[in-house]
Amino acid sequence: MDFGDLRELKVSVPSFLSIITTEEEPPEQRFSETMTFEEALVAVNNLVFAKLGRHLSEAEIIVMKGAWNSHEFVEIAENSPYSVNYLQRRLAPQLWDLLSEIIGDGQRVGKRKLRYFLEQVAKKYPAQSASNRRQVPLDTGFMQEIKGQPPNVSTFYGRIQELAHLKELIVKQRCVSLVGVAGIGKSALAAKLLAELSTESQPRFDCLIWKSVTHAPQVQDLVADLIELIDPLEPSSNLPEYTQAMISVLVKQLQSRNCLLVLDETDALFHRNKLEQRLEYKVLFRRLLEEQHQSCLLLTNRIFPEEFGTLMKAKRPIEYLRIEGLDSEAAMQLLSANGLTDKDKCQKLIHTYRGNPLELETLVEKIHHYFASSTEKFFRKYTTFVSSEFQSMLDEMFGEILSETQRRIMIYLAEKINLNLKPVSFEQLLSDTSQSQETPVSTSEVIKALEQLERQSLIESSKDPVTKEISFTLQPMIKKYITTDPMGLVHTSDTLPTLAIAS
Repeated sequence: MDFGDLRELKVSVPSFLSIITTEEEPPEQRFSETMTFEEALVAVNNLVFAKLGRHLSEAEIIVMKGAWNSHEFVEIAENSPYSVNYLQRRLAPQLWDLLSEIIGDGQRVGKRKLRYFLEQVAKKYPAQSASNRRQVPLDTGFMQEIKGQPPNVSTFYGRIQELAHLKELIVKQRCVSLVGVAGIGKSALAAKLLAELSTESQPRFDCLIWKSVTHAPQVQDLVADLIELIDPLEPSSNLPEYTQAMISVLVKQLQSRNCLLVLDETDALFHRNKLEQRLEYKVLFRRLLEEQHQSCLLLTNRIFPEEFGTLMKAKRPIEYLRIEGLDSEAAMQLLSANGLTDKDKCQKLIHTYRGNPLELETLVEKIHHYFASSTEKFFRKYTTFVSSEFQSMLDEMFGEILSETQRRIMIYLAEKINLNLKPVSFEQLLSDTSQSQETPVSTSEVIKALEQLERQSLIESSKDPVTKEISFTLQPMIKKYITTDPMGLVHTSDTLPTLAIAS
């Protein structure tokens, strides 16, 4: 081969490679240089709304914009209020499924191919995109302002049915109470509801407000705070001096504006040692329920207040929703996101802690810290932990709230379950009650106590599918608290004798 042949070869090789590169370049890599993300977003957002009746959420838009710009999830999360784990593992897979169904045209839409599919759908609906371009407030992700400081719900698991039911209740009732034990997720559920409502294109409420009342404010102070949150232009100096007149101002605001007011941890408002405050709050809530307006109060409580029970019996527009633990799938996602992956052992933990998110997270911290992140090592020395929050709730229940009959039933169930490791039938409980030699308890008194304990989520009941007989048991955390009595509040010196246990 002479020099001319070599020179010709040098020229032909790059040309050949150029041809190959051009022909094999995947279509998703050939992006338009003129189309903006905002244009593409409008088109797909309209399609999502037509399919689901909702617009894309703030988090979904953040992931899509990051994918459009070829950013990694770490970078996407850094510029957002959400964690990498939530965006990448929780939200993104569901988002890709949704977009594959709506704009995939039979293909899988993923992070790498997203921009290509968005451009295709924007080209298909150009008039829609152009006419609505200015209607997409991208920086806020269609966010309606939430006044107050709800907890961060960037990592949120399950609760799909509860959220759907809540959205129905808040437009039908003037007051909805979320009831459940400590750590079960009442506040998180209320905050998630606000977050979802804030992204709706057609808002159900003019004003979304979050107010924590764990510090047990005076009625006047709370009413003044709510008035200011609803209308910041309302000068506090112009408010009436007397409480009932201030409540009248608040009612007028709720009549003129359709508001959703979330009052978090309202148990503090009905502390039984503060009789005067309880009476004032009873009047406040009675007025907010009985006077006409289109707004709604959403409350979180560990215990449904007796005052509200009276209002329900009077057929007032109030309803309560009992919040149970996470379902098995959601609880598994929580444990997996926190580094526990042994499914069998995780299922045992979920059952023991009844899907309580806070109790599971507290347990995970202990497993990581003391057992080298190994559930196998933990189960070798298996024990039941009770978080400080859960213990604080039980301290209050046994120290201030439970009647003697309720306390005795709880102690009886803990002792009986420790002996037999199975639920106790109502018939047996009633029989043992009648055999109590020193202080027998009547049937009606036992039933009343059981009803109250169930409402307080302190005991669990189940019915035999054949005999229909009801039985009662305790969550392992509650049984552990009763048997260890860490604060000496269970077996007090002035406590009446426990129910006799039949041999």
